[in-house]
Amino acid sequence: MHPTKLDKRLLMGLGLGLSFLFVVALLHDFGPEVHLLLHYHAADRPELIKLVRAHGAQDLIFFLLLIGLLNAVPGASNSLVCILVGLCYGPAIGLAVNWLGNVGGNVACFGLIKHLSFSKHFQQNRILTNLMQHKHPLVGLTLGYMIPIVPSVLVNYACGQLKVSRLQFLLMVAIGMLPTSVLYAFGGDAIMHGDLKRLGVIGILIVGLVALRQVLGWKRHRSAN
Repeated sequence: MHPTKLDKRLLMGLGLGLSFLFVVALLHDFGPEVHLLLHYHAADRPELIKLVRAHGAQDLIFFLLLIGLLNAVPGASNSLVCILVGLCYGPAIGLAVNWLGNVGGNVACFGLIKHLSFSKHFQQNRILTNLMQHKHPLVGLTLGYMIPIVPSVLVNYACGQLKVSRLQFLLMVAIGMLPTSVLYAFGGDAIMHGDLKRLGVIGILIVGLVALRQVLGWKRHRSAN
């Protein structure tokens, strides 16, 4: 029995619509901070930090759901939201929210993929081909989750095609989403404290993750030839 097929456009529209509602809710809750930023003076910094760090569980849940939705929607990015979470809640809570949101988004995406149809163009994507033909598939998929510029939908689709077990999938997502969740959370906290040195280190590490994909792709292409 074939699984019921869902409408991709409808799902994407629903995901983006819900994301928009969460953004509106967060903008409403962060109204005082936005007003202060629009009329910012250096003397306002202590008050701004106090206001930002005063947000509670409701906004935290909004952030978590927004991160998950943006992770699951192809073409969307949650990087700025993850950084904002670190800025608002500090590195420890920021890391937890970023990681849980990203893991949840990938789990939802993976669960929906078997109910979706994909074009031939999508199935012939070069990144997807690299993931599917990696010498060590589980390592390649885990790295795919780690690297910010690799779309999660491609990695999740590859997991489905390679028929990885649920346990393997959860372990790969849990490990793969950790590095960027850490970097964005600590990056947001560094912005809050104006720590340029820490921001520089985090920026270098993010560039390093992106460069890792390029190096691995180049090595694979070279070995294939």
